Amino acid sequence: MPPSVTELGKPSILTANKLFEKVSVAVADKDQKMAVLIRKLLIAIGCHRVFVLSDGLEVVELMKEETIDIIITDWQMKAMGGIDLSIYLRQSLDSPNRMIPIIMLTARNERNDIHAARDAGITEYIIKPFSARTLLERIYNIVEDPRAFIISKNFIGPDRRRVSSLTLPSDANETREVIVRRPPVVVPKDQLKQVILDDMPRMIVPDYTLKKKIGLEVPPQIITAAATVEQTENIIHDEETIFIDSMMRDVATLEETYRILIQSPDYAAQFISLIKEAALSIKSRAGTFGYTRGSDIAGMLYSFCHKVYNKENRYHLIVLEKHIQAISVVFSGRIKGDGGEIGAMLVRDLAKLIDKYSSYNA
Repeated sequence: MPPSVTELGKPSILTANKLFEKVSVAVADKDQKMAVLIRKLLIAIGCHRVFVLSDGLEVVELMKEETIDIIITDWQMKAMGGIDLSIYLRQSLDSPNRMIPIIMLTARNERNDIHAARDAGITEYIIKPFSARTLLERIYNIVEDPRAFIISKNFIGPDRRRVSSLTLPSDANETREVIVRRPPVVVPKDQLKQVILDDMPRMIVPDYTLKKKIGLEVPPQIITAAATVEQTENIIHDEETIFIDSMMRDVATLEETYRILIQSPDYAAQFISLIKEAALSIKSRAGTFGYTRGSDIAGMLYSFCHKVYNKENRYHLIVLEKHIQAISVVFSGRIKGDGGEIGAMLVRDLAKLIDKYSSYNA
Protein backbone atom coordinates (compact mmCIF):
# COMPACT_ATOMS: atom_id res chain seq x y z
CA MET A 1 0.00 0.00 0.00
CA PRO A 2 1.17 3.58 -0.64
CA PRO A 3 2.58 5.39 2.39
CA SER A 4 -0.08 7.41 4.15
CA VAL A 5 -0.04 11.14 4.78
CA THR A 6 0.55 10.35 8.45
CA GLU A 7 3.64 8.29 7.60
CA LEU A 8 5.08 10.91 5.29
CA GLY A 9 4.00 14.10 6.95
CA LYS A 10 1.24 16.51 6.04
CA PRO A 11 1.77 18.12 2.62
CA SER A 12 2.74 21.76 2.82
CA ILE A 13 3.18 24.49 0.25
CA LEU A 14 6.70 23.81 -0.98
CA THR A 15 8.27 24.37 -4.34
CA ALA A 16 9.43 21.53 -6.55
CA ASN A 17 12.97 22.78 -5.87
CA LYS A 18 12.58 21.70 -2.25
CA LEU A 19 10.75 18.45 -2.96
CA PHE A 20 13.22 16.93 -5.40
CA GLU A 21 16.49 18.13 -3.90
CA LYS A 22 17.34 14.63 -2.61
CA VAL A 23 16.60 12.86 -5.91
CA SER A 24 19.65 11.76 -7.94
CA VAL A 25 19.34 11.24 -11.69
CA ALA A 26 21.73 9.79 -14.27
CA VAL A 27 21.18 11.07 -17.82
CA ALA A 28 22.88 9.01 -20.54
CA ASP A 29 22.76 10.28 -24.12
CA LYS A 30 25.39 10.29 -26.85
CA ASP A 31 23.97 13.70 -27.82
CA GLN A 32 25.61 15.64 -25.01
CA LYS A 33 23.77 18.85 -25.88
CA MET A 34 20.48 17.04 -25.32
CA ALA A 35 21.79 15.48 -22.10
CA VAL A 36 22.79 18.91 -20.78
CA LEU A 37 19.37 20.30 -21.71
CA ILE A 38 17.66 17.48 -19.79
CA ARG A 39 19.95 18.21 -16.83
CA LYS A 40 18.85 21.86 -16.85
CA LEU A 41 15.18 20.81 -16.92
CA LEU A 42 15.73 18.47 -13.97
CA ILE A 43 17.57 21.14 -11.99
CA ALA A 44 14.62 23.46 -12.66
CA ILE A 45 12.32 21.07 -10.77
CA GLY A 46 14.79 20.74 -7.94
CA CYS A 47 17.00 17.73 -8.71
CA HIS A 48 20.33 18.95 -7.36
CA ARG A 49 22.32 15.85 -8.27
CA VAL A 50 22.11 15.19 -12.01
CA PHE A 51 24.93 13.27 -13.70
CA VAL A 52 25.43 13.71 -17.45
CA LEU A 53 26.91 10.64 -19.15
CA SER A 54 27.39 9.50 -22.73
CA ASP A 55 27.12 5.73 -22.41
CA GLY A 56 25.39 2.95 -20.50
CA LEU A 57 28.67 1.56 -19.18
CA GLU A 58 29.32 4.92 -17.54
CA VAL A 59 25.95 4.62 -15.80
CA VAL A 60 26.87 1.19 -14.40
CA GLU A 61 30.20 2.48 -13.12
CA LEU A 62 28.56 5.56 -11.60
CA MET A 63 26.03 3.40 -9.76
CA LYS A 64 28.87 1.56 -8.04
CA GLU A 65 29.96 4.86 -6.48
CA GLU A 66 26.77 6.91 -6.18
CA THR A 67 23.18 6.26 -5.14
CA ILE A 68 21.08 6.91 -8.25
CA ASP A 69 17.29 7.10 -8.03
CA ILE A 70 16.27 7.44 -11.69
CA ILE A 71 17.97 6.76 -15.01
CA ILE A 72 17.08 8.64 -18.20
CA THR A 73 18.72 6.98 -21.19
CA ASP A 74 18.78 7.20 -24.95
CA TRP A 75 18.48 4.05 -27.05
CA GLN A 76 21.68 4.02 -29.08
CA MET A 77 25.05 4.75 -27.52
CA LYS A 78 28.56 3.67 -28.40
CA ALA A 79 29.55 0.91 -25.96
CA MET A 80 26.27 0.13 -24.18
CA GLY A 81 22.91 1.42 -25.39
CA GLY A 82 19.79 1.96 -23.31
CA ILE A 83 18.28 -1.47 -24.01
CA ASP A 84 21.45 -3.34 -23.05
CA LEU A 85 21.78 -1.13 -19.98
CA SER A 86 18.26 -2.02 -18.86
CA ILE A 87 18.79 -5.75 -19.50
CA TYR A 88 22.01 -5.68 -17.47
CA LEU A 89 20.48 -3.80 -14.55
CA ARG A 90 17.37 -6.00 -14.48
CA GLN A 91 18.98 -9.40 -15.01
CA SER A 92 22.58 -9.37 -13.80
CA LEU A 93 23.34 -10.63 -10.30
CA ASP A 94 26.01 -7.90 -10.21
CA SER A 95 23.45 -5.17 -10.88
CA PRO A 96 23.81 -2.23 -8.46
CA ASN A 97 20.01 -1.84 -8.39
CA ARG A 98 17.67 -4.18 -10.28
CA MET A 99 14.56 -2.16 -9.52
CA ILE A 100 15.77 1.32 -10.42
CA PRO A 101 13.23 3.26 -12.56
CA ILE A 102 14.50 3.67 -16.14
CA ILE A 103 13.06 6.21 -18.57
CA MET A 104 13.85 5.56 -22.23
CA LEU A 105 14.04 8.89 -24.08
CA THR A 106 14.50 8.15 -27.77
CA ALA A 107 13.51 9.17 -31.29
CA ARG A 108 12.69 5.56 -32.14
CA ASN A 109 8.91 5.18 -32.33
CA GLU A 110 8.31 1.91 -34.16
CA ARG A 111 5.97 -0.57 -32.46
CA ASN A 112 8.69 -3.22 -32.26
CA ASP A 113 11.01 -0.68 -30.60
CA ILE A 114 8.46 -0.05 -27.87
CA HIS A 115 7.99 -3.81 -27.45
CA ALA A 116 11.75 -4.32 -27.15
CA ALA A 117 11.99 -1.61 -24.50
CA ARG A 118 9.09 -3.08 -22.55
CA ASP A 119 10.62 -6.56 -22.66
CA ALA A 120 14.00 -5.20 -21.53
CA GLY A 121 12.39 -3.81 -18.38
CA ILE A 122 12.14 -0.12 -19.28
CA THR A 123 9.82 1.71 -16.88
CA GLU A 124 8.67 4.63 -19.06
CA TYR A 125 9.09 5.31 -22.78
CA ILE A 126 9.21 8.89 -24.12
CA ILE A 127 9.55 9.53 -27.84
CA LYS A 128 11.70 12.45 -28.97
CA PRO A 129 10.89 15.18 -29.65
CA PHE A 130 9.52 15.59 -26.16
CA SER A 131 8.01 18.40 -24.15
CA ALA A 132 9.14 19.45 -20.70
CA ARG A 133 5.65 18.66 -19.41
CA THR A 134 5.84 15.07 -20.69
CA LEU A 135 9.14 14.50 -18.92
CA LEU A 136 7.80 15.99 -15.68
CA GLU A 137 4.66 13.86 -15.82
CA ARG A 138 6.64 10.64 -16.27
CA ILE A 139 8.85 11.51 -13.31
CA TYR A 140 5.71 12.15 -11.27
CA ASN A 141 4.37 8.70 -12.31
CA ILE A 142 7.57 7.04 -11.12
CA VAL A 143 7.42 8.75 -7.73
CA GLU A 144 3.70 8.66 -7.02
CA ASP A 145 2.51 5.54 -8.86
CA PRO A 146 5.30 2.93 -9.01
CA ARG A 147 4.48 -0.48 -10.46
CA ALA A 148 4.99 -3.89 -8.93
CA PHE A 149 8.25 -5.59 -9.98
CA ILE A 150 8.02 -8.99 -11.68
CA ILE A 151 10.75 -11.65 -11.64
CA SER A 152 10.26 -14.65 -13.92
CA LYS A 153 12.24 -16.91 -16.22
CA ASN A 154 11.40 -14.81 -19.30
CA PHE A 155 11.04 -11.33 -17.88
CA ILE A 156 12.42 -9.15 -15.09
CA GLY A 157 11.13 -5.64 -14.70
CA PRO A 158 8.15 -3.41 -13.85
CA ASP A 159 4.80 -5.16 -14.22
CA ARG A 160 3.81 -4.71 -17.87
CA ARG A 161 0.09 -5.10 -17.24
CA ARG A 162 -0.44 -1.55 -16.02
CA VAL A 163 -2.13 0.68 -18.59
CA SER A 164 0.69 2.96 -19.65
CA SER A 165 2.99 3.84 -22.51
CA LEU A 166 4.32 0.29 -22.27
CA THR A 167 0.94 -1.47 -22.32
CA LEU A 168 1.12 -4.93 -23.85
CA PRO A 169 -0.49 -5.31 -27.27
CA SER A 170 -3.17 -7.88 -28.00
CA ASP A 171 -0.53 -10.41 -29.10
CA ALA A 172 0.87 -10.62 -25.57
CA ASN A 173 3.78 -12.99 -25.29
CA GLU A 174 4.19 -16.14 -23.21
CA THR A 175 5.51 -14.29 -20.17
CA ARG A 176 2.31 -12.29 -19.84
CA GLU A 177 0.18 -15.40 -20.28
CA VAL A 178 2.05 -17.25 -17.55
CA ILE A 179 1.57 -14.33 -15.15
CA VAL A 180 -2.13 -14.15 -15.90
CA ARG A 181 -2.68 -17.89 -15.46
CA ARG A 182 -0.51 -18.23 -12.39
CA PRO A 183 -0.52 -15.26 -10.00
CA PRO A 184 3.03 -14.41 -8.90
CA VAL A 185 4.27 -15.18 -5.41
CA VAL A 186 4.94 -12.00 -3.44
CA VAL A 187 8.49 -11.79 -2.09
CA PRO A 188 10.18 -9.08 0.02
CA LYS A 189 12.42 -6.61 -1.78
CA ASP A 190 15.46 -7.66 0.26
CA GLN A 191 15.16 -11.20 -1.14
CA LEU A 192 15.39 -10.06 -4.77
CA LYS A 193 18.91 -11.40 -5.34
CA GLN A 194 18.01 -14.79 -3.89
CA VAL A 195 15.07 -15.38 -6.25
CA ILE A 196 15.52 -18.49 -8.41
CA LEU A 197 14.38 -18.00 -12.00
CA ASP A 198 11.98 -20.88 -12.58
CA ASP A 199 8.44 -21.37 -13.87
CA MET A 200 6.93 -19.67 -10.81
CA PRO A 201 6.85 -15.86 -11.29
CA ARG A 202 7.59 -13.71 -8.25
CA MET A 203 6.42 -10.20 -7.51
CA ILE A 204 7.73 -7.40 -5.33
CA VAL A 205 4.97 -4.99 -4.36
CA PRO A 206 5.24 -1.36 -5.58
CA ASP A 207 8.28 0.30 -4.06
CA TYR A 208 7.68 3.74 -2.55
CA THR A 209 11.32 4.39 -1.63
CA LEU A 210 11.46 7.51 -3.80
CA LYS A 211 8.25 8.85 -2.35
CA LYS A 212 9.57 8.35 1.17
CA LYS A 213 12.89 9.93 0.18
CA ILE A 214 11.07 13.07 -0.89
CA GLY A 215 9.29 12.96 2.45
CA LEU A 216 5.88 14.15 1.31
CA GLU A 217 2.94 13.17 -0.77
CA VAL A 218 3.58 14.97 -4.03
CA PRO A 219 0.56 16.79 -5.42
CA PRO A 220 0.59 16.51 -9.22
CA GLN A 221 0.32 20.29 -9.54
CA ILE A 222 3.78 20.60 -7.99
CA ILE A 223 5.50 19.54 -11.21
CA THR A 224 2.72 20.10 -13.73
CA ALA A 225 1.67 23.56 -12.55
CA ALA A 226 1.71 26.31 -15.15
CA ALA A 227 4.56 28.10 -13.40
CA THR A 228 6.76 24.99 -13.32
CA VAL A 229 6.02 24.07 -16.93
CA GLU A 230 6.63 27.67 -18.00
CA GLN A 231 9.97 27.67 -16.22
CA THR A 232 11.12 24.52 -17.99
CA GLU A 233 9.77 25.68 -21.36
CA ASN A 234 11.74 28.91 -20.92
CA ILE A 235 14.88 26.83 -20.52
CA ILE A 236 14.12 25.10 -23.83
CA HIS A 237 13.54 28.50 -25.47
CA ASP A 238 16.87 29.82 -24.18
CA GLU A 239 18.69 26.81 -25.65
CA GLU A 240 17.07 27.10 -29.08
CA THR A 241 19.89 28.99 -30.81
CA ILE A 242 22.46 26.36 -29.86
CA PHE A 243 20.24 23.53 -31.09
CA ILE A 244 19.28 25.30 -34.33
CA ASP A 245 22.96 25.67 -35.20
CA SER A 246 23.43 21.98 -34.50
CA MET A 247 20.40 20.98 -36.60
CA MET A 248 21.63 23.12 -39.49
CA ARG A 249 24.88 21.14 -39.35
CA ASP A 250 22.77 17.97 -39.58
CA VAL A 251 21.00 19.43 -42.62
CA ALA A 252 24.39 20.19 -44.20
CA THR A 253 25.41 16.58 -43.48
CA LEU A 254 22.28 15.34 -45.26
CA GLU A 255 22.99 17.49 -48.32
CA GLU A 256 26.67 16.61 -48.53
CA THR A 257 26.11 12.89 -47.93
CA TYR A 258 23.45 12.82 -50.65
CA ARG A 259 25.87 14.41 -53.14
CA ILE A 260 28.54 11.83 -52.34
CA LEU A 261 25.99 9.01 -52.52
CA ILE A 262 25.14 9.97 -56.10
CA GLN A 263 28.82 9.92 -57.05
CA SER A 264 29.67 6.70 -55.17
CA PRO A 265 26.64 4.37 -55.34
CA ASP A 266 28.77 1.32 -54.50
CA TYR A 267 29.07 2.65 -50.95
CA ALA A 268 25.35 3.25 -50.57
CA ALA A 269 24.99 1.33 -47.29
CA GLN A 270 27.58 3.53 -45.58
CA PHE A 271 26.06 6.79 -46.81
CA ILE A 272 22.47 5.75 -46.09
CA SER A 273 23.58 4.99 -42.55
CA LEU A 274 24.90 8.56 -42.24
CA ILE A 275 21.65 9.96 -43.65
CA LYS A 276 19.62 7.90 -41.16
CA GLU A 277 21.75 9.13 -38.27
CA ALA A 278 21.41 12.80 -39.28
CA ALA A 279 17.66 12.44 -39.92
CA LEU A 280 17.11 10.79 -36.53
CA SER A 281 19.12 13.54 -34.86
CA ILE A 282 16.92 16.20 -36.47
CA LYS A 283 13.72 14.31 -35.62
CA SER A 284 14.73 13.94 -31.98
CA ARG A 285 15.44 17.64 -31.50
CA ALA A 286 13.28 19.67 -33.88
CA GLY A 287 9.87 19.18 -32.29
CA THR A 288 11.14 20.06 -28.81
CA PHE A 289 11.98 23.53 -30.15
CA GLY A 290 8.74 23.98 -32.06
CA TYR A 291 9.79 22.75 -35.51
CA THR A 292 7.03 20.16 -35.69
CA ARG A 293 6.95 19.80 -39.46
CA GLY A 294 10.73 19.54 -39.66
CA SER A 295 10.61 16.71 -37.14
CA ASP A 296 7.85 14.95 -39.12
CA ILE A 297 9.75 15.10 -42.41
CA ALA A 298 13.01 13.99 -40.81
CA GLY A 299 11.12 11.04 -39.33
CA MET A 300 9.73 10.17 -42.76
CA LEU A 301 13.22 10.30 -44.24
CA TYR A 302 14.59 8.02 -41.52
CA SER A 303 11.73 5.55 -41.99
CA PHE A 304 12.20 5.49 -45.77
CA CYS A 305 15.93 4.82 -45.45
CA HIS A 306 15.35 2.20 -42.77
CA LYS A 307 12.52 0.26 -44.40
CA VAL A 308 12.31 1.02 -48.10
CA TYR A 309 15.50 2.33 -49.68
CA ASN A 310 17.05 0.07 -52.31
CA LYS A 311 20.27 1.14 -53.98
CA GLU A 312 19.21 -0.72 -57.12
CA ASN A 313 16.21 1.56 -57.53
CA ARG A 314 17.42 4.86 -59.02
CA TYR A 315 14.08 6.53 -58.28
CA HIS A 316 14.77 6.21 -54.59
CA LEU A 317 17.40 8.91 -54.98
CA ILE A 318 14.59 11.25 -55.99
CA VAL A 319 12.75 10.43 -52.77
CA LEU A 320 15.88 11.17 -50.72
CA GLU A 321 16.49 14.44 -52.55
CA LYS A 322 12.92 15.74 -52.07
CA HIS A 323 12.95 14.96 -48.35
CA ILE A 324 16.32 16.63 -47.82
CA GLN A 325 15.19 19.70 -49.79
CA ALA A 326 12.04 19.95 -47.65
CA ILE A 327 14.02 19.69 -44.40
CA SER A 328 16.41 22.37 -45.65
CA VAL A 329 13.52 24.72 -46.43
CA VAL A 330 12.00 24.27 -42.96
CA PHE A 331 15.17 25.14 -41.08
CA SER A 332 16.68 27.73 -43.41
CA GLY A 333 13.31 29.49 -43.34
CA ARG A 334 12.91 28.96 -39.57
CA ILE A 335 9.41 27.57 -40.18
CA LYS A 336 7.95 26.59 -36.82
CA GLY A 337 4.83 24.62 -36.07
CA ASP A 338 3.19 22.42 -38.68
CA GLY A 339 3.44 24.95 -41.51
CA GLY A 340 -0.31 25.14 -41.91
CA GLU A 341 -1.90 23.89 -45.11
CA ILE A 342 1.37 24.26 -47.02
CA GLY A 343 3.15 22.08 -44.49
CA ALA A 344 0.39 19.48 -44.62
CA MET A 345 0.48 19.48 -48.43
CA LEU A 346 4.25 19.05 -48.37
CA VAL A 347 3.97 15.96 -46.17
CA ARG A 348 1.19 14.53 -48.34
CA ASP A 349 3.30 15.02 -51.47
CA LEU A 350 6.29 13.33 -49.87
CA ALA A 351 4.10 10.43 -48.72
CA LYS A 352 2.73 10.04 -52.27
CA LEU A 353 6.29 10.07 -53.61
CA ILE A 354 7.29 7.31 -51.23
CA ASP A 355 4.23 5.28 -52.16
CA LYS A 356 4.83 5.79 -55.86
CA TYR A 357 8.45 4.68 -55.89
CA SER A 358 8.47 2.12 -53.09
CA SER A 359 7.85 -0.71 -55.56
CA TYR A 360 8.57 1.16 -58.78
CA ASN A 361 11.19 -0.73 -60.79
CA ALA A 362 14.38 1.11 -61.59
